[in-house]
Amino acid sequence: MNKPHVILAAVLLTLLIGCKKDKQASSGNFVVNPDPPKNTFLADSPWPITHYNSYAQASSMYPGPTGVSEQTRKSFRSGATGLITMAVSGLYPDDKRAIWCGSTTEVVKCIDEPTGFRIIASIPKEGVNPGDVFSTENATSGAYTFVDRDNIFFSPRGVKIYAYGDQEPGNIESPITLLRTFTIPANIAASDDRIVGMNLTYDGLVAFATAGGVVGVVDRIFSFSSFINLNNEEISNSIACDEDGGIYVVTAKKMYRVQWTGAELSIDESKGGWSASYETGSGSGGIRLGAGSGSTPTLMGYGTQDKLVVLTDGQDLMHVVLMWRDKIPSDWEQISGTLDRRIAAQIPVTFGNPSATKSLSEQSPCVRDYGVLIVNNELKGGTGNRIGDLLLSGNPNNAPRGVEKFVWEPQSRKLRSVWVNKDISWPNGIPCMSAASNMAYCVGQNNGVWNFSAVDWTTGQLVFRYPLSSRLDHNSGYASTQVGIGKSLYSGTLFGFVGMWEE
Repeated sequence: MNKPHVILAAVLLTLLIGCKKDKQASSGNFVVNPDPPKNTFLADSPWPITHYNSYAQASSMYPGPTGVSEQTRKSFRSGATGLITMAVSGLYPDDKRAIWCGSTTEVVKCIDEPTGFRIIASIPKEGVNPGDVFSTENATSGAYTFVDRDNIFFSPRGVKIYAYGDQEPGNIESPITLLRTFTIPANIAASDDRIVGMNLTYDGLVAFATAGGVVGVVDRIFSFSSFINLNNEEISNSIACDEDGGIYVVTAKKMYRVQWTGAELSIDESKGGWSASYETGSGSGGIRLGAGSGSTPTLMGYGTQDKLVVLTDGQDLMHVVLMWRDKIPSDWEQISGTLDRRIAAQIPVTFGNPSATKSLSEQSPCVRDYGVLIVNNELKGGTGNRIGDLLLSGNPNNAPRGVEKFVWEPQSRKLRSVWVNKDISWPNGIPCMSAASNMAYCVGQNNGVWNFSAVDWTTGQLVFRYPLSSRLDHNSGYASTQVGIGKSLYSGTLFGFVGMWEE
């Protein structure tokens, strides 16, 4: 007869197959579903790419902090102005990991040490001007980065993609060197266009999208490239990739699956691509960077699950929208009031206010399994100026409040709201979650003090707030909160980067 503890051990082992046996891969007291298919061309690390994985889910298998004690510590480093995301490398020969930071003006490499972040090296970006620090256009071109399995850091700027590495390969203490540069041909993208989104396909190609509607792929040694133009439609967010060659791009007019066939990029349905209309709105108000959706498309479901792409739309009262990302089920009937049969769900985000007529989020949905987390970025009073609104977003009299979680129910094919936290204030940062800790995290503000805060993923209840500073340099500035090394959290800020560690 099988003993209960033997059966339990077998089940846990099955759930953890494919996870690297790293000190951070433990799931603690929670049994969690594994990540979507692993992109083996990314660095094998806790956070190799903006939004954690190629699905752009911002939800990690690794544990984050579960509380605050006297042993909890924090570290803030100035520099790397306008840093949006931090990419963690694979292991070096000495079993350490480098953290690569692509800011508005420079590329920085640092190490997570017991005393906090230690900067190893930095290198200025090409063609940097002092005013770039305060330009949202320049900040978005370079916001999305990744480290590949060869510990090469890829970062865009303008119509170019730069590949950075160690001057002494394999030496984590090495200075940074620019290895190579790719430039989109002038007949494909105008010189004043800029790459705003970047990802890595499952066959190892750098996928990118420009503000002017160009989507492309290039191999990592920059010897081959392919392009498609999405009718010159504006793109203001990043992109997601699936294991079947789908590249998901939202423009100011439509949602697209651009299919990489292995030979070309196509939106032709006969080749696996598609386009679908959604409610784009005017794109006005708050901190939104453009018309249409304020979010990077995020993928939900894999294997035998329902496969969907998640975004927020541009209506005055924002809706969370799910679309079928493969073939639309043959028995699916278009939802009344929607613009396209491909839409699987479209429901308002009210943050708990049933009479709400306006809501807005600039941040990508945070997705785990069938759960979707949306944060409120609707300022109580805005200046109409993006930089001004960003600077004011930490003022408690102006800062938005509210986080709402939705769940897709595959049996009923319905999306429903499952909880709202009306008190939490995550004004402009991108949230993340840890499946191992069963918590969602972000940099927020409370009474004008910036903090790392956590809510329970299941209930939405506040778990902790860890105060950082009321200073402007701790404003999260659109940056992504990330689950880091050793039950830690990282985030960029307006004028540096910050971390917290649970001891």
